[in-house]
Amino acid sequence: MKIKPAFQKITGHLRKMLDKLLALRHNPAANLVALGLLGVAVGLISLLFGAVFFGVPIFLAYFSSPMILLLNLLPPLLLIFLVYFISGRAWVAFAFPSLLVLTLSAVHFFKMQIRSAPLIASDFAFVFEVGSIVSTYTLDMNRKIYLAIAALVLGTLFSVFALKYKPKGIKIRGIAACAIAVASVFMYIFLYTDSKIYESVFKDNVETRWSHTRSYVSRGFMYPFINSIGDLGYSLPDWYDEQEARELLQSFPDADIPEDKKVNVIVLMLEAYVDLSTFGVLEFTTDVYAPLHRLQEESVSGMLVTNVFGGGTIDTERLFLTGNMYLTDYSRPTNSYVHYLNAQGYHTEGFHAGGRWFYDRSSINAYLGFSRYYFLEDFAGSSRADSFFFSKVLELYESRDRSKPYFSYNISFQNHGPYSASATKEPHHVSRGSLSNETFNIVNNYLVGDYRFPGIYDTTARLEEFIDALRGDIEPVVVLAFGDHMPGLGDGNSALRELGINFDLSTDEGYRNFYSAPYLIWANDAAKNTLENDFIGDGGSFSPGFLMGNLFSLNSWEGEGYMQALRELQSVVDVVSPPNGRFRENGTIKRQLSSEGEAAYRKVRAMEIFRLSQPAVHNS
Repeated sequence: MKIKPAFQKITGHLRKMLDKLLALRHNPAANLVALGLLGVAVGLISLLFGAVFFGVPIFLAYFSSPMILLLNLLPPLLLIFLVYFISGRAWVAFAFPSLLVLTLSAVHFFKMQIRSAPLIASDFAFVFEVGSIVSTYTLDMNRKIYLAIAALVLGTLFSVFALKYKPKGIKIRGIAACAIAVASVFMYIFLYTDSKIYESVFKDNVETRWSHTRSYVSRGFMYPFINSIGDLGYSLPDWYDEQEARELLQSFPDADIPEDKKVNVIVLMLEAYVDLSTFGVLEFTTDVYAPLHRLQEESVSGMLVTNVFGGGTIDTERLFLTGNMYLTDYSRPTNSYVHYLNAQGYHTEGFHAGGRWFYDRSSINAYLGFSRYYFLEDFAGSSRADSFFFSKVLELYESRDRSKPYFSYNISFQNHGPYSASATKEPHHVSRGSLSNETFNIVNNYLVGDYRFPGIYDTTARLEEFIDALRGDIEPVVVLAFGDHMPGLGDGNSALRELGINFDLSTDEGYRNFYSAPYLIWANDAAKNTLENDFIGDGGSFSPGFLMGNLFSLNSWEGEGYMQALRELQSVVDVVSPPNGRFRENGTIKRQLSSEGEAAYRKVRAMEIFRLSQPAVHNS
């Protein structure tokens, strides 16, 4: 008998609580708080997507930076409140902004799966190209996707049934919406695009310093994505005319490679590889460069005049692969000579003796057109040393599909700085003479190697061994080997300064010395016979963007139209270095071109700009 009153008492309390909760459905403050919490939840799910491939540790790391949290959670919050005051409906305010944020986050997640590259604002200018790439992949519908779908459905249902308050008065709603919009604009200008803030929330470390992707992910998703909007405003030269550039490019139709001239090509870009003996300032106790000099005698050889010193490998690398004069954005399918070779029936691949994340090569090399690109992660027992590098490049060549001509582009890692100044090991390849201990150690370590890898002496010997292995190949093969930049020897290049090498950038000799890197183009007998060229002689010096065109010329290939135009420019201006504000016109380094040189430069520069807006398209 006593149970019934107690039960009635409990149910009465529950009914009162339910009535209070139902009353909150129409309470303006409760609706705003609930929408805010829903917005935070959406922002956190977006951050989960942002931590793709790096998982819980980096997601938790976001919480150690209040600024990263704030800048990632604010966009969904502000968008939800903006739509709430515009529409007057809580479910609309939640559903549509959340759908937008979570869709962008999922697209970022899938793009990272496919290309190991983040979603940036400029991707939407190439939505059809991206769509065609995505259609060829099977996408991983993992727990994050299901969580996002569940959050969207449950949040919308909750908003429909539990958030009934409709803000009154169009005037008040308009003022609130305008205030949110104005605040958002100010935050975009003074927070989201501020480079100092962007750098301040970035925890620099060895894994993120050399990767745009990892740098992006370290900041979440919504924040770096919104920051990337600022990159859309690429300023074109005031003299650029798109229609004129189009007509210029069309006036140079692509030329097919003759079937009987399709030889195999192997390219080797060697890290920090230079010939120090050319400067005449060192007394060598070992003929370190003897193998190189033997190869040069049976090759076309010369010097590149790079844009970079002591680092910046990708500048030399990507200008070589594209023929561009300016390093640009490679976050989408981009015109390159690799695409051209694909169109000519070549199988294009390569190997980098480093991680796939380094300089975002995994995604960017795919955008540049490589059919397959390998990294250390792809091979058991791999090593950054040249012993592994050269053997792997040769192995890939020998195991290729022989039904197609072959193009291989490979990047070494051995000889990467720094080079210790505190001690060096035997043998000593240079005489100490009057050199300070620090300079002697640095130079010898560059040549002999250190505790990590062997040095230049080893690289030079292995280059000769690699080419020797191809001499008797019955199939024609051409090898192009070149350095990417001068090594930085010592803090502030102290060793190079002590050696007394002329690095006065105001002089032609000093500029060439500072930015020099050797190249050689060698062909086996089968290739010489096929191409009717002995491949011996002085190849001259020029910027990296001209190197592929010179290789094509030796192969009797005209190449694509843009390359043909570059050859015309090279006859007048053969060094173009935008980062350094230098040109070389008719053999003289200068800051300002003559009227003839400027006209030749602008012609090709206009074609380059237009070509960049036309991914992987070749006119014929």
